[in-house]
Amino acid sequence: MECDLKISNPEILDTLNLGYERSFPTPYSNSPLLPLLILTLLRQRIAPKTAKTIKTEYDYIVVGAGAGGSAVAARLSEEPCVNVLILEAGNVPPVLSDIPGIARSFLFTDVDWQYKTVPQKNTAKALINRQTYWPSGKALGGSSVFSASVYERGYLRGFDEWAAQGARGWSAREVFPYFLKLEDNLDLDILANGFHSVGGPVHAQRPGYCSEIKEPLFEVARQMGYRVGDSNGPQQTGFSDIQGPMKGGQQCNAAEYYLVPAENRTNLDILPNAHVTKVIMDGCHAVGVQFDHKGSTYKIKARREVILSAGSTNTPQLLMLSGIGPKEHLQELKIPVIVDLPVGNNFRDHPYSFLPYQLDPAILTAEQKLTNLRSLEEYISNRTGPLSSAMFISTHVYMPGEHSSPFEDNPAYQMLFFEVGVDFLKTQTLMKPDVYKKFAEPYEHTPKYLCAVNSLKVRSKGTIRLKSRNPYDAPLIDPNYFDDPRDIDNVVQGLKTCQRIATSEPMQRVGSKPFETILPGCEHCAGDEERYLECVARSITISCHHGAGSAKMGNPKDPTTVVDPELRVKGVKGLRVVDASVMPTLTIGKTYIPTIMIGEKAADIIKETIHCPSY
Repeated sequence: MECDLKISNPEILDTLNLGYERSFPTPYSNSPLLPLLILTLLRQRIAPKTAKTIKTEYDYIVVGAGAGGSAVAARLSEEPCVNVLILEAGNVPPVLSDIPGIARSFLFTDVDWQYKTVPQKNTAKALINRQTYWPSGKALGGSSVFSASVYERGYLRGFDEWAAQGARGWSAREVFPYFLKLEDNLDLDILANGFHSVGGPVHAQRPGYCSEIKEPLFEVARQMGYRVGDSNGPQQTGFSDIQGPMKGGQQCNAAEYYLVPAENRTNLDILPNAHVTKVIMDGCHAVGVQFDHKGSTYKIKARREVILSAGSTNTPQLLMLSGIGPKEHLQELKIPVIVDLPVGNNFRDHPYSFLPYQLDPAILTAEQKLTNLRSLEEYISNRTGPLSSAMFISTHVYMPGEHSSPFEDNPAYQMLFFEVGVDFLKTQTLMKPDVYKKFAEPYEHTPKYLCAVNSLKVRSKGTIRLKSRNPYDAPLIDPNYFDDPRDIDNVVQGLKTCQRIATSEPMQRVGSKPFETILPGCEHCAGDEERYLECVARSITISCHHGAGSAKMGNPKDPTTVVDPELRVKGVKGLRVVDASVMPTLTIGKTYIPTIMIGEKAADIIKETIHCPSY
């Protein structure tokens, strides 16, 4: 995809809906510069063309236009003898969602399902009702509209664990070519290390912003004996000089990367605002889908296959609503059981906790950086500055376990250092108001950053279950954080490392120092670092947006699996799953780029069954 198409057709401006753009709580909702900001973004193509009419039957119906769905639909439409329909429950995302620095502004909005977990028994003591917010994309592009800030494949050797668990064909050696296929790396020094490629649909480039804490962090890294470099290169452990899925300071979501280049193919139809409510079954054969669109209900037939790419929460929900899932659970809800499978089990996520730090008062706050005229002018003119940041992330760090050498490439936990504003701490964490008031409110007008830590090799397993038979009821999301104590051990170890880094001499030069307030509920152990940090981790736990594993892939004879290595749902003809749900274990890193990889590889698997005539 050319990610900077010129506005050759001024009619595109007629489609611009300023009211829609202003309806999202970005820093620019009421700015007189909003039209100019949008015009600079329109140098890129914003969203794929959507279908005005659709057929009653398609060869392939893809449910969900996120990372996996956009990739598999676009690649299948390369075969001229088949036609493809992709259905998305959400709408076209706002133009402003292409600004990477304000991605968090789109949480709690119409492009987000706005889910919450069930109350967590092992953590979230400082959060409202012990629930964690669960962002999930509801738009063309899925969650990549607001959470794809960093271009990251994950620890490559982690995929060997997939193969070891019975996912034949999904080892590191076998998935690596697909990571290369999808990539278009724009930084020549990173490209030169031999682990990257050009020409794929997904751009990778460093953000055009360098925070005041970035270079001090890298100085600390060298003092501690850690490497600074490319976490997608030959070694992952160390401090990453991050890239984002962006070009020229503008972020593209998965639909822009895959569906825009395919939008003029006559064999691909793209329909937003189409909420799929069930897979239509004929016995054990998936023959189509039922969906609601603009107040009407439709049924569309699939000649070949239905492909579920609705994400790790909505895919299992849709399977269970269609009679495919745990027998006892379906019977409780009086849903006829078609196939008894462990759908919704094996569910995992990377939970993170954090410590906040102050910076020199002379440094601008994150809010000030996003809203001052100099930043806006810099972005409009050059696509650089704070608006081009990867959600203000300066670096992410892969650290080995407590007793490992800095040179051992076996990461146990990840740290992220990023500047934050008031909204994140006050609302997006779901922190109790009284906790926020005592812990963070004194620093509302202070420049600050967080050191956030997540356990990479998550052992705790949770579930996705139906709340009811109503497809509009949110599923019951239970990641069961810290059920395995080894997960919290890694987080506590990481928080200790945060303290060591944040109070180091290079960081002190930019005024870095911990908040002086004590987290409410942890006063009893404030004098004991180990106990206090564990209390923090058990009080404030946030989702990394990395839910996976709820339709586990593996050996079809394994009773814990839902799909086979070809991603076919066991015991069902004509039904596959192509999204993060199929991951046998959670990637050791972020899930966005690996989910695109799954879509790419799935398309090749499916294409082996398509035999178009030669012309």
